Amino acid sequence: MASSFDVLVTADEAFQAFERAVLSAETSIVAGFRIFDMTTRLRSPEGLAIGKTWFDLLEHVVRKGVSFELTVSDFDPVMATELHEVATKTVRQGAALAELAGAAGSNVTVRAHLHPAKAGLVPWLAFLPVVLGRMKKARAIRDDTRLSRGAIGLKETVLPQMHTVTHHQKLAVIDDATLYVGGLDLNERRYDTQDHDRPSAETWSDVQAIVRNEATATSARRHLDTFTETTEGAMQVTSAPGILRTLSKPRRLQFPYLSPQTVLSELEEAHLAAFRTAVHHIHIETQFFRSTQIADGLAKAAQNSSDLTATIIMPGTPDELAHEDHDSLDMKFGLAKERDAVAVVKAAFGSRLTIASPVRPLMAQRTDRDTLAGSELIHVHNKVLLRDDSYLLISSANLNGRSLRWDTEVGVETTDAQDVMRGRNKLFSHWWFDRLPPEALNAATRFDWWQDRVGKNGLLRPQNRAGFLVPFDSKKNADLRQNLPGVTEDMV
Repeated sequence: MASSFDVLVTADEAFQAFERAVLSAETSIVAGFRIFDMTTRLRSPEGLAIGKTWFDLLEHVVRKGVSFELTVSDFDPVMATELHEVATKTVRQGAALAELAGAAGSNVTVRAHLHPAKAGLVPWLAFLPVVLGRMKKARAIRDDTRLSRGAIGLKETVLPQMHTVTHHQKLAVIDDATLYVGGLDLNERRYDTQDHDRPSAETWSDVQAIVRNEATATSARRHLDTFTETTEGAMQVTSAPGILRTLSKPRRLQFPYLSPQTVLSELEEAHLAAFRTAVHHIHIETQFFRSTQIADGLAKAAQNSSDLTATIIMPGTPDELAHEDHDSLDMKFGLAKERDAVAVVKAAFGSRLTIASPVRPLMAQRTDRDTLAGSELIHVHNKVLLRDDSYLLISSANLNGRSLRWDTEVGVETTDAQDVMRGRNKLFSHWWFDRLPPEALNAATRFDWWQDRVGKNGLLRPQNRAGFLVPFDSKKNADLRQNLPGVTEDMV
């Protein structure tokens, strides 16, 4: 099978490609996701010919004799109760899948794995009053059935442990030959189209890749077979050429620490290496831009080359704040770290930097946290790095300490000129309504074109804009920012 690296933009494209890849399986599907809901509707014609949901699709494939192994992330039952319930639901779906598949169901393994890293005694005692308050609140709004079948870890008789790390990866390996990887989990909330014509709270911009390369797929399979043992500290990290990872495990002496021990930080290292070797332009798309190391790496690259330009696409406001009024202390701390990171790159690049956020091309009825430039926000969940026209990286990792040092993350990179060009064109065309001219694509010329159009969009009425992007407002949400002296930025 010839190698290929295909970029998929939004779930409308990615989910359909994933369905086709799963339908093509002949021997095995091995996957690791943060969220994987088997009631998610099918979108491809091929999938809809089988049934209505992913449960139907997987039952069909398993009955053919294909083995299905899925590990979803479990979550701290107190600090992330709803996500813990989601993980429990997926495990129950897996049990039902195995039962309905009959004899073939022996090929089904669905489990939830809770990253074993926990807060040490000192930070645990410091945060315990807050955690106990959250535990009481979480129990109060759940009846006995929900507590026994969903939030199974939310037991009143057990002191909360404060698990601080999660598996944030989203990948699947089909027949040890095809890798599906990137930022997209599988549920209805992640679904959106490239038109983003849904209400703001339902928009979801994301990027995934399908890599057809046996060596890369084999490495990803090896990672999926071993990451739980690695994060438990039960085995050494395995070699996995062709993929990039973040991995951590509990410290031997956890007593004074909130953070785990970082085992691999390949994704952070890949970003910093790309910054150092950039000649013309760095293009970033990210959900969070909060990492001091990433900001400093970009700033150093700008200082070393007066010709280097950069474009960063990020949300105008975090999704949880824009649509759920989630303004807890960790949100305020994250906003403060974002402010600091943005300030560093602005000071270094000056006019050679454009930071943009996507909005729907409609006038908003009000001005609020979920609006920017008079329009409703589009949620950005992309995790993309493009260096010049020579390097492309797609992963599950945000540009914050948590993704780059703590959580389990996986990504892929390519330097193949044709792969990079195709991926670049796909990514760029997503943001603009009209066909892009050559000067908007080429690394040596695109910055001026993008900066001009983004700036004009910020002044125009929504119906007159050239694309989704408007200038990022660094003053927005300033009232909520709060630094926490002595607390590691890797929390957020």
